[in-house]
Amino acid sequence: MIFTLLVAAAGVAALVLVLRSEQARGCRHIRRAQYLRDSCRPAEAAIVLQEPISWDQISPGLLNLAVEIWISAGDYLQALTVQCSFNPVTADDAKNLLLVQINRAEAEYNLGRWKAAWSRLCSLDARVAPYPITRAGLALQRAWILSHTNRAEEARWTWERADMDGLPCQYRAEHYFTHVAVLLALGRIEQAADAAAAGADAAVRPSSERNALFMLARVDAAKGEWERAEVLCRTAANHPFRGQGGDGLLLWGDVLTRLGRLDEARQAYELCIARDGQSESALVAGARQATLHSLPGTEGELRPERGPRILPLKGLNRKA
Repeated sequence: MIFTLLVAAAGVAALVLVLRSEQARGCRHIRRAQYLRDSCRPAEAAIVLQEPISWDQISPGLLNLAVEIWISAGDYLQALTVQCSFNPVTADDAKNLLLVQINRAEAEYNLGRWKAAWSRLCSLDARVAPYPITRAGLALQRAWILSHTNRAEEARWTWERADMDGLPCQYRAEHYFTHVAVLLALGRIEQAADAAAAGADAAVRPSSERNALFMLARVDAAKGEWERAEVLCRTAANHPFRGQGGDGLLLWGDVLTRLGRLDEARQAYELCIARDGQSESALVAGARQATLHSLPGTEGELRPERGPRILPLKGLNRKA
């Protein structure tokens, strides 16, 4: 009897060691992927996450980090695929499981699934209430969706209820970027310019620095300042962070088309497809590229680093 108990105890101890080993290995892979993403290598980060990881043994915080990494690499389908049956033990676990859903809404709408993104967020209000970061994140995601689905006044009302202080400092630029989208939807272009400048100043992460350039370009395009918008888009395309960003590259192609630089526009659309191939923007870029291919144009190769550069905007020299 004692021998049997000892064997059982040894078996349990061995199982615990295996589980801890699985958790440790998964943690190492995810932290390595985080380092690569933060080093402007999101595609490599996504490859690291292809390593065998026992997702059922991963904490909600690490799962949320993995979802963020997949989204930054433009692998939205994978961000939506991995499931975690981890039972929340602490308030921090519960908070991170909510952040997983809030971040997955971004994956949904980047794929063009705007209704699905909205539906994913519908039932979260009571659950996000205890945590400032989830309250702010939920409001910003909803405001972004509303501003892109012809519900500008609802977007404004929703954005005004997002408390920026609930966000970690490295994510506060996105508070301003969402405001830009809302203000452009409302037709308040000058206010949008101020919000875009504030977002550029608040940008800390490399992806936010790049996105700030695209947001400033979007405002200039709304003003009809096409040359300035093109320079900003070109500089953004040349930024070291090159994950995701299909909507900005699509904008670049549209601006070049507006300027009559059709061969460059074709290739800007191709860059959108190459860098953010799963996105709705890539689908639109493909259609516009096909249209342009039926038109006469000059031959030439578009290179992101070619052409004029602008001086760094205030706040864009800070790294995460």
